[in-house]
Amino acid sequence: MNNQKLFRGVGVIYRYHKLNQSSCRSWRLILKPICASTEIELSNWIEEKPVTKDQPKAIFASCQKFGQGQFGRSWYSPKGGVWVSAAINIEGSFQNNAELYGLALSLALAERIEQIGVNVKIKWPNDIWIDGKKLAGVLPRLFFRGGKLRLLRVGVGLNVLNNVPKDGTSLKKITGDKKMNIGFWSSEVLFAIERSLDFLDKKSFLCRQVEKRLWSKNYIDKETGYQWDIRGIDQSGRLILFKDGKEKVLSNSI
Repeated sequence: MNNQKLFRGVGVIYRYHKLNQSSCRSWRLILKPICASTEIELSNWIEEKPVTKDQPKAIFASCQKFGQGQFGRSWYSPKGGVWVSAAINIEGSFQNNAELYGLALSLALAERIEQIGVNVKIKWPNDIWIDGKKLAGVLPRLFFRGGKLRLLRVGVGLNVLNNVPKDGTSLKKITGDKKMNIGFWSSEVLFAIERSLDFLDKKSFLCRQVEKRLWSKNYIDKETGYQWDIRGIDQSGRLILFKDGKEKVLSNSI
């Protein structure tokens, strides 16, 4: 794959990213006008050329036909949003804290969005909510080799200017800004991915910050319909629940 083909369509994202000197990683980016799934495209790219230590990869799509959400759900991803799958080689790093990665990225993305003055909530484990509606979703995946964590992969969907389902919202709806730049918000997602790695070395800070942004004080058990009180997040990123003198924790397996 030659450089001209590799960088076609991503110049705007690169320009925004270079404006912020805090970035220390040299991203390799591809933008697809349309694809079935950025997750599939990324898997094919990695198979063709593995991710190196200092050059993470990300594939953006203007729209996806079969975007993936949590638990195999489809993710509505029309033109006007940020739809991206990314992979970072982290050999030798974060071996003990990787289970927190979904929360770490959710917090990092929340921080970027809060910079435009909106009140962001995190719906455990990996969704970004504003005013009770879903703005963004995070789908983390861990890849091991020889018993050691080698690769962090994540899919992110962020509603910017696109139409959304009834239970969703977008940055355009929240701010009223009809001229939001997709290139800018694509770069913001990359910065959030970078920032999330910093949180993995700060478990207590991460869990406290997520607790402050939890979407609700209650949790409805989908199997029983019972309502539990949310006590917080433990050091493994699990949701602590309490009801009738009993405590239980929910694990986020990634």
